Amino acid sequence: MRTVASIVVLAPFALLPPTAAAECQLLASEPAIVSQTVDGTKVTVTYHRPRARGRTGVFGSTVKWGETWTPGANASTKLAVSKDVTIEGQQVPKGTYSVWIAVARDKWEMLLDRDTTLFHTQAPKHRAGQVRFNVPREKRQFMETLTWWVPEMNATGMTLAMQWDTVYVPLRITVPPSYTRTTDPDVARRIVGKYRLRLEPMPEPPRDTTLHEPPEDKPPGEVTFTIQHEGGELRAVMDPPMYSSEPGYRDWLLLPRGAGMFRLGRLQQGELVEVMDFVTVEFGSGGGPAPGFEVRLPNDTVIGKGTRLP
Repeated sequence: MRTVASIVVLAPFALLPPTAAAECQLLASEPAIVSQTVDGTKVTVTYHRPRARGRTGVFGSTVKWGETWTPGANASTKLAVSKDVTIEGQQVPKGTYSVWIAVARDKWEMLLDRDTTLFHTQAPKHRAGQVRFNVPREKRQFMETLTWWVPEMNATGMTLAMQWDTVYVPLRITVPPSYTRTTDPDVARRIVGKYRLRLEPMPEPPRDTTLHEPPEDKPPGEVTFTIQHEGGELRAVMDPPMYSSEPGYRDWLLLPRGAGMFRLGRLQQGELVEVMDFVTVEFGSGGGPAPGFEVRLPNDTVIGKGTRLP
C-alpha cells in the first residue's frame, strides 16, 4: 500500500506530459527518430526501440500471429510525410500517422491511422480514413534492437526499412517530382543542335597555404554542348565534361521552367542525380532555331554563353 508521502512525491511526475516524462527517465525501449528528404519530400519515423534481450523467434511468440502490432514500443510508432507519396504502390496523403502491422504466418498488412495518440496496446479497429497495404518481408541476419533506417534512395524516392530479430521489412516510397522532364516538340525543334559554350571563370576559393592541396579541377573555358530531343526529353552532352576528376558532368537534362528557360539536371549512368535549381539556361523567344543561350545564376549573373554552330 502506498503511503501518503510517496503519493505526494510522485504526484508532480504524473502531471508531466508523456514526452517530458520520457526525458526524465531511463527506458527499456529508448526513443529514436529517422528522417530522410528526397527532392523536397521529407519522411520521418518516430519510435521506441525494443531489444530482444535473449529472445529469438520474436514473431510468433512475443509478437503473436494475428496481432496488430506497432513496429516499436511504448507509444505507437509514427510516420510523417511532408507531401503526398506512394508506399508500396499505395497512395498515402500528406500528414502524420500511427503505424501498425497485422502480422500473420503468410501475408503482413501495414495499417496507417490518423490517430497518433495511441499507446502500443491500443491497435485501432478498421475505420474510414485508414491506409492499408501488404508489405514484403525478408529473412536477414539477427538484429538485437528494432531499427528503422533508409538503406537506399534515388531521384524518385527511397527504401524505408524496419528490422527486428531476423525479419526485415523494406518499404519502397515514391515521392512527387519537383520538376518536369519532358519538353514540347515544337519548343524542342528550336533548341536542338550543337553549340559552342563559353564558361566564365569561377572565383578562386580561399586556400590554406600551410597545407599541400592537390590542384583544383576547374571547368574548361570552352566546351561543345550538343542537345538532342530523345523520348520527349532534351538531353545534352558536354565535351569535354565540366569536371574530369568526377563522373556525372558529361550528360545533362534540360528541365523546362518557363518560356525558353530550363533548369540543368545532371545525369550519371542514365540516372538523374541532381537538379541544379540555382542555374537557368535561357534560349530567349522566337520562331526559328535559337541562335544561342545564356546560363544565369539567381542574381542574373551570366556565367556562360552558348552560340549555335553550323
